[in-house]
Amino acid sequence: MCETENLRKEVENARLLLAAEEQKLGRAEITQEKLREGYAIVSQLGETEEEFISNKLITLLQNCKAEKERLALQIEQEEEYLTNTLQKKLDQLKREKVDIENQMEQEQEYIVNRLQIQLDETRKEKDALERKIEELSKQASERSLPTSPALPRSNSLEPDPTQAGRPFGRAESVKSDRQFSGDAH
Repeated sequence: MCETENLRKEVENARLLLAAEEQKLGRAEITQEKLREGYAIVSQLGETEEEFISNKLITLLQNCKAEKERLALQIEQEEEYLTNTLQKKLDQLKREKVDIENQMEQEQEYIVNRLQIQLDETRKEKDALERKIEELSKQASERSLPTSPALPRSNSLEPDPTQAGRPFGRAESVKSDRQFSGDAH
């Protein structure tokens, strides 16, 4: 009997060990199930977090792209505005240049016309003075001719020795004035 009892005790111990192992196994299975559930939750949270981050990044990228497009459009509009402004200023400067050139041309015409008129008046005065000089010279010649048969020395072409150091006589002075004014034409 001892052996049977021993076997019974061993079987009993084995049953107890088996029960203890089954309890451990049950607890391990519960722990494993909890871990699976935890892993599933963590995995789901990870996926949710990943999806959230992906969506956030996509939104940021879309916002950046929209901002880039907005800035590009704004830059294009500013460039167009600057181009138009500069073109208007250039056109205005061209018009002002043309106006100034026209004004200068008109002033030059006015000056040329005024100088032409002054030149004509000066020529007329010179011609009048030359005629007057000729007339006075003729009158002087006519007056001196009837009173003396010989020409006075002041009307001759040779210098008068009594007039040494003085300018030419009146007739010679008139002749030299005529030659000078004749050279000017």
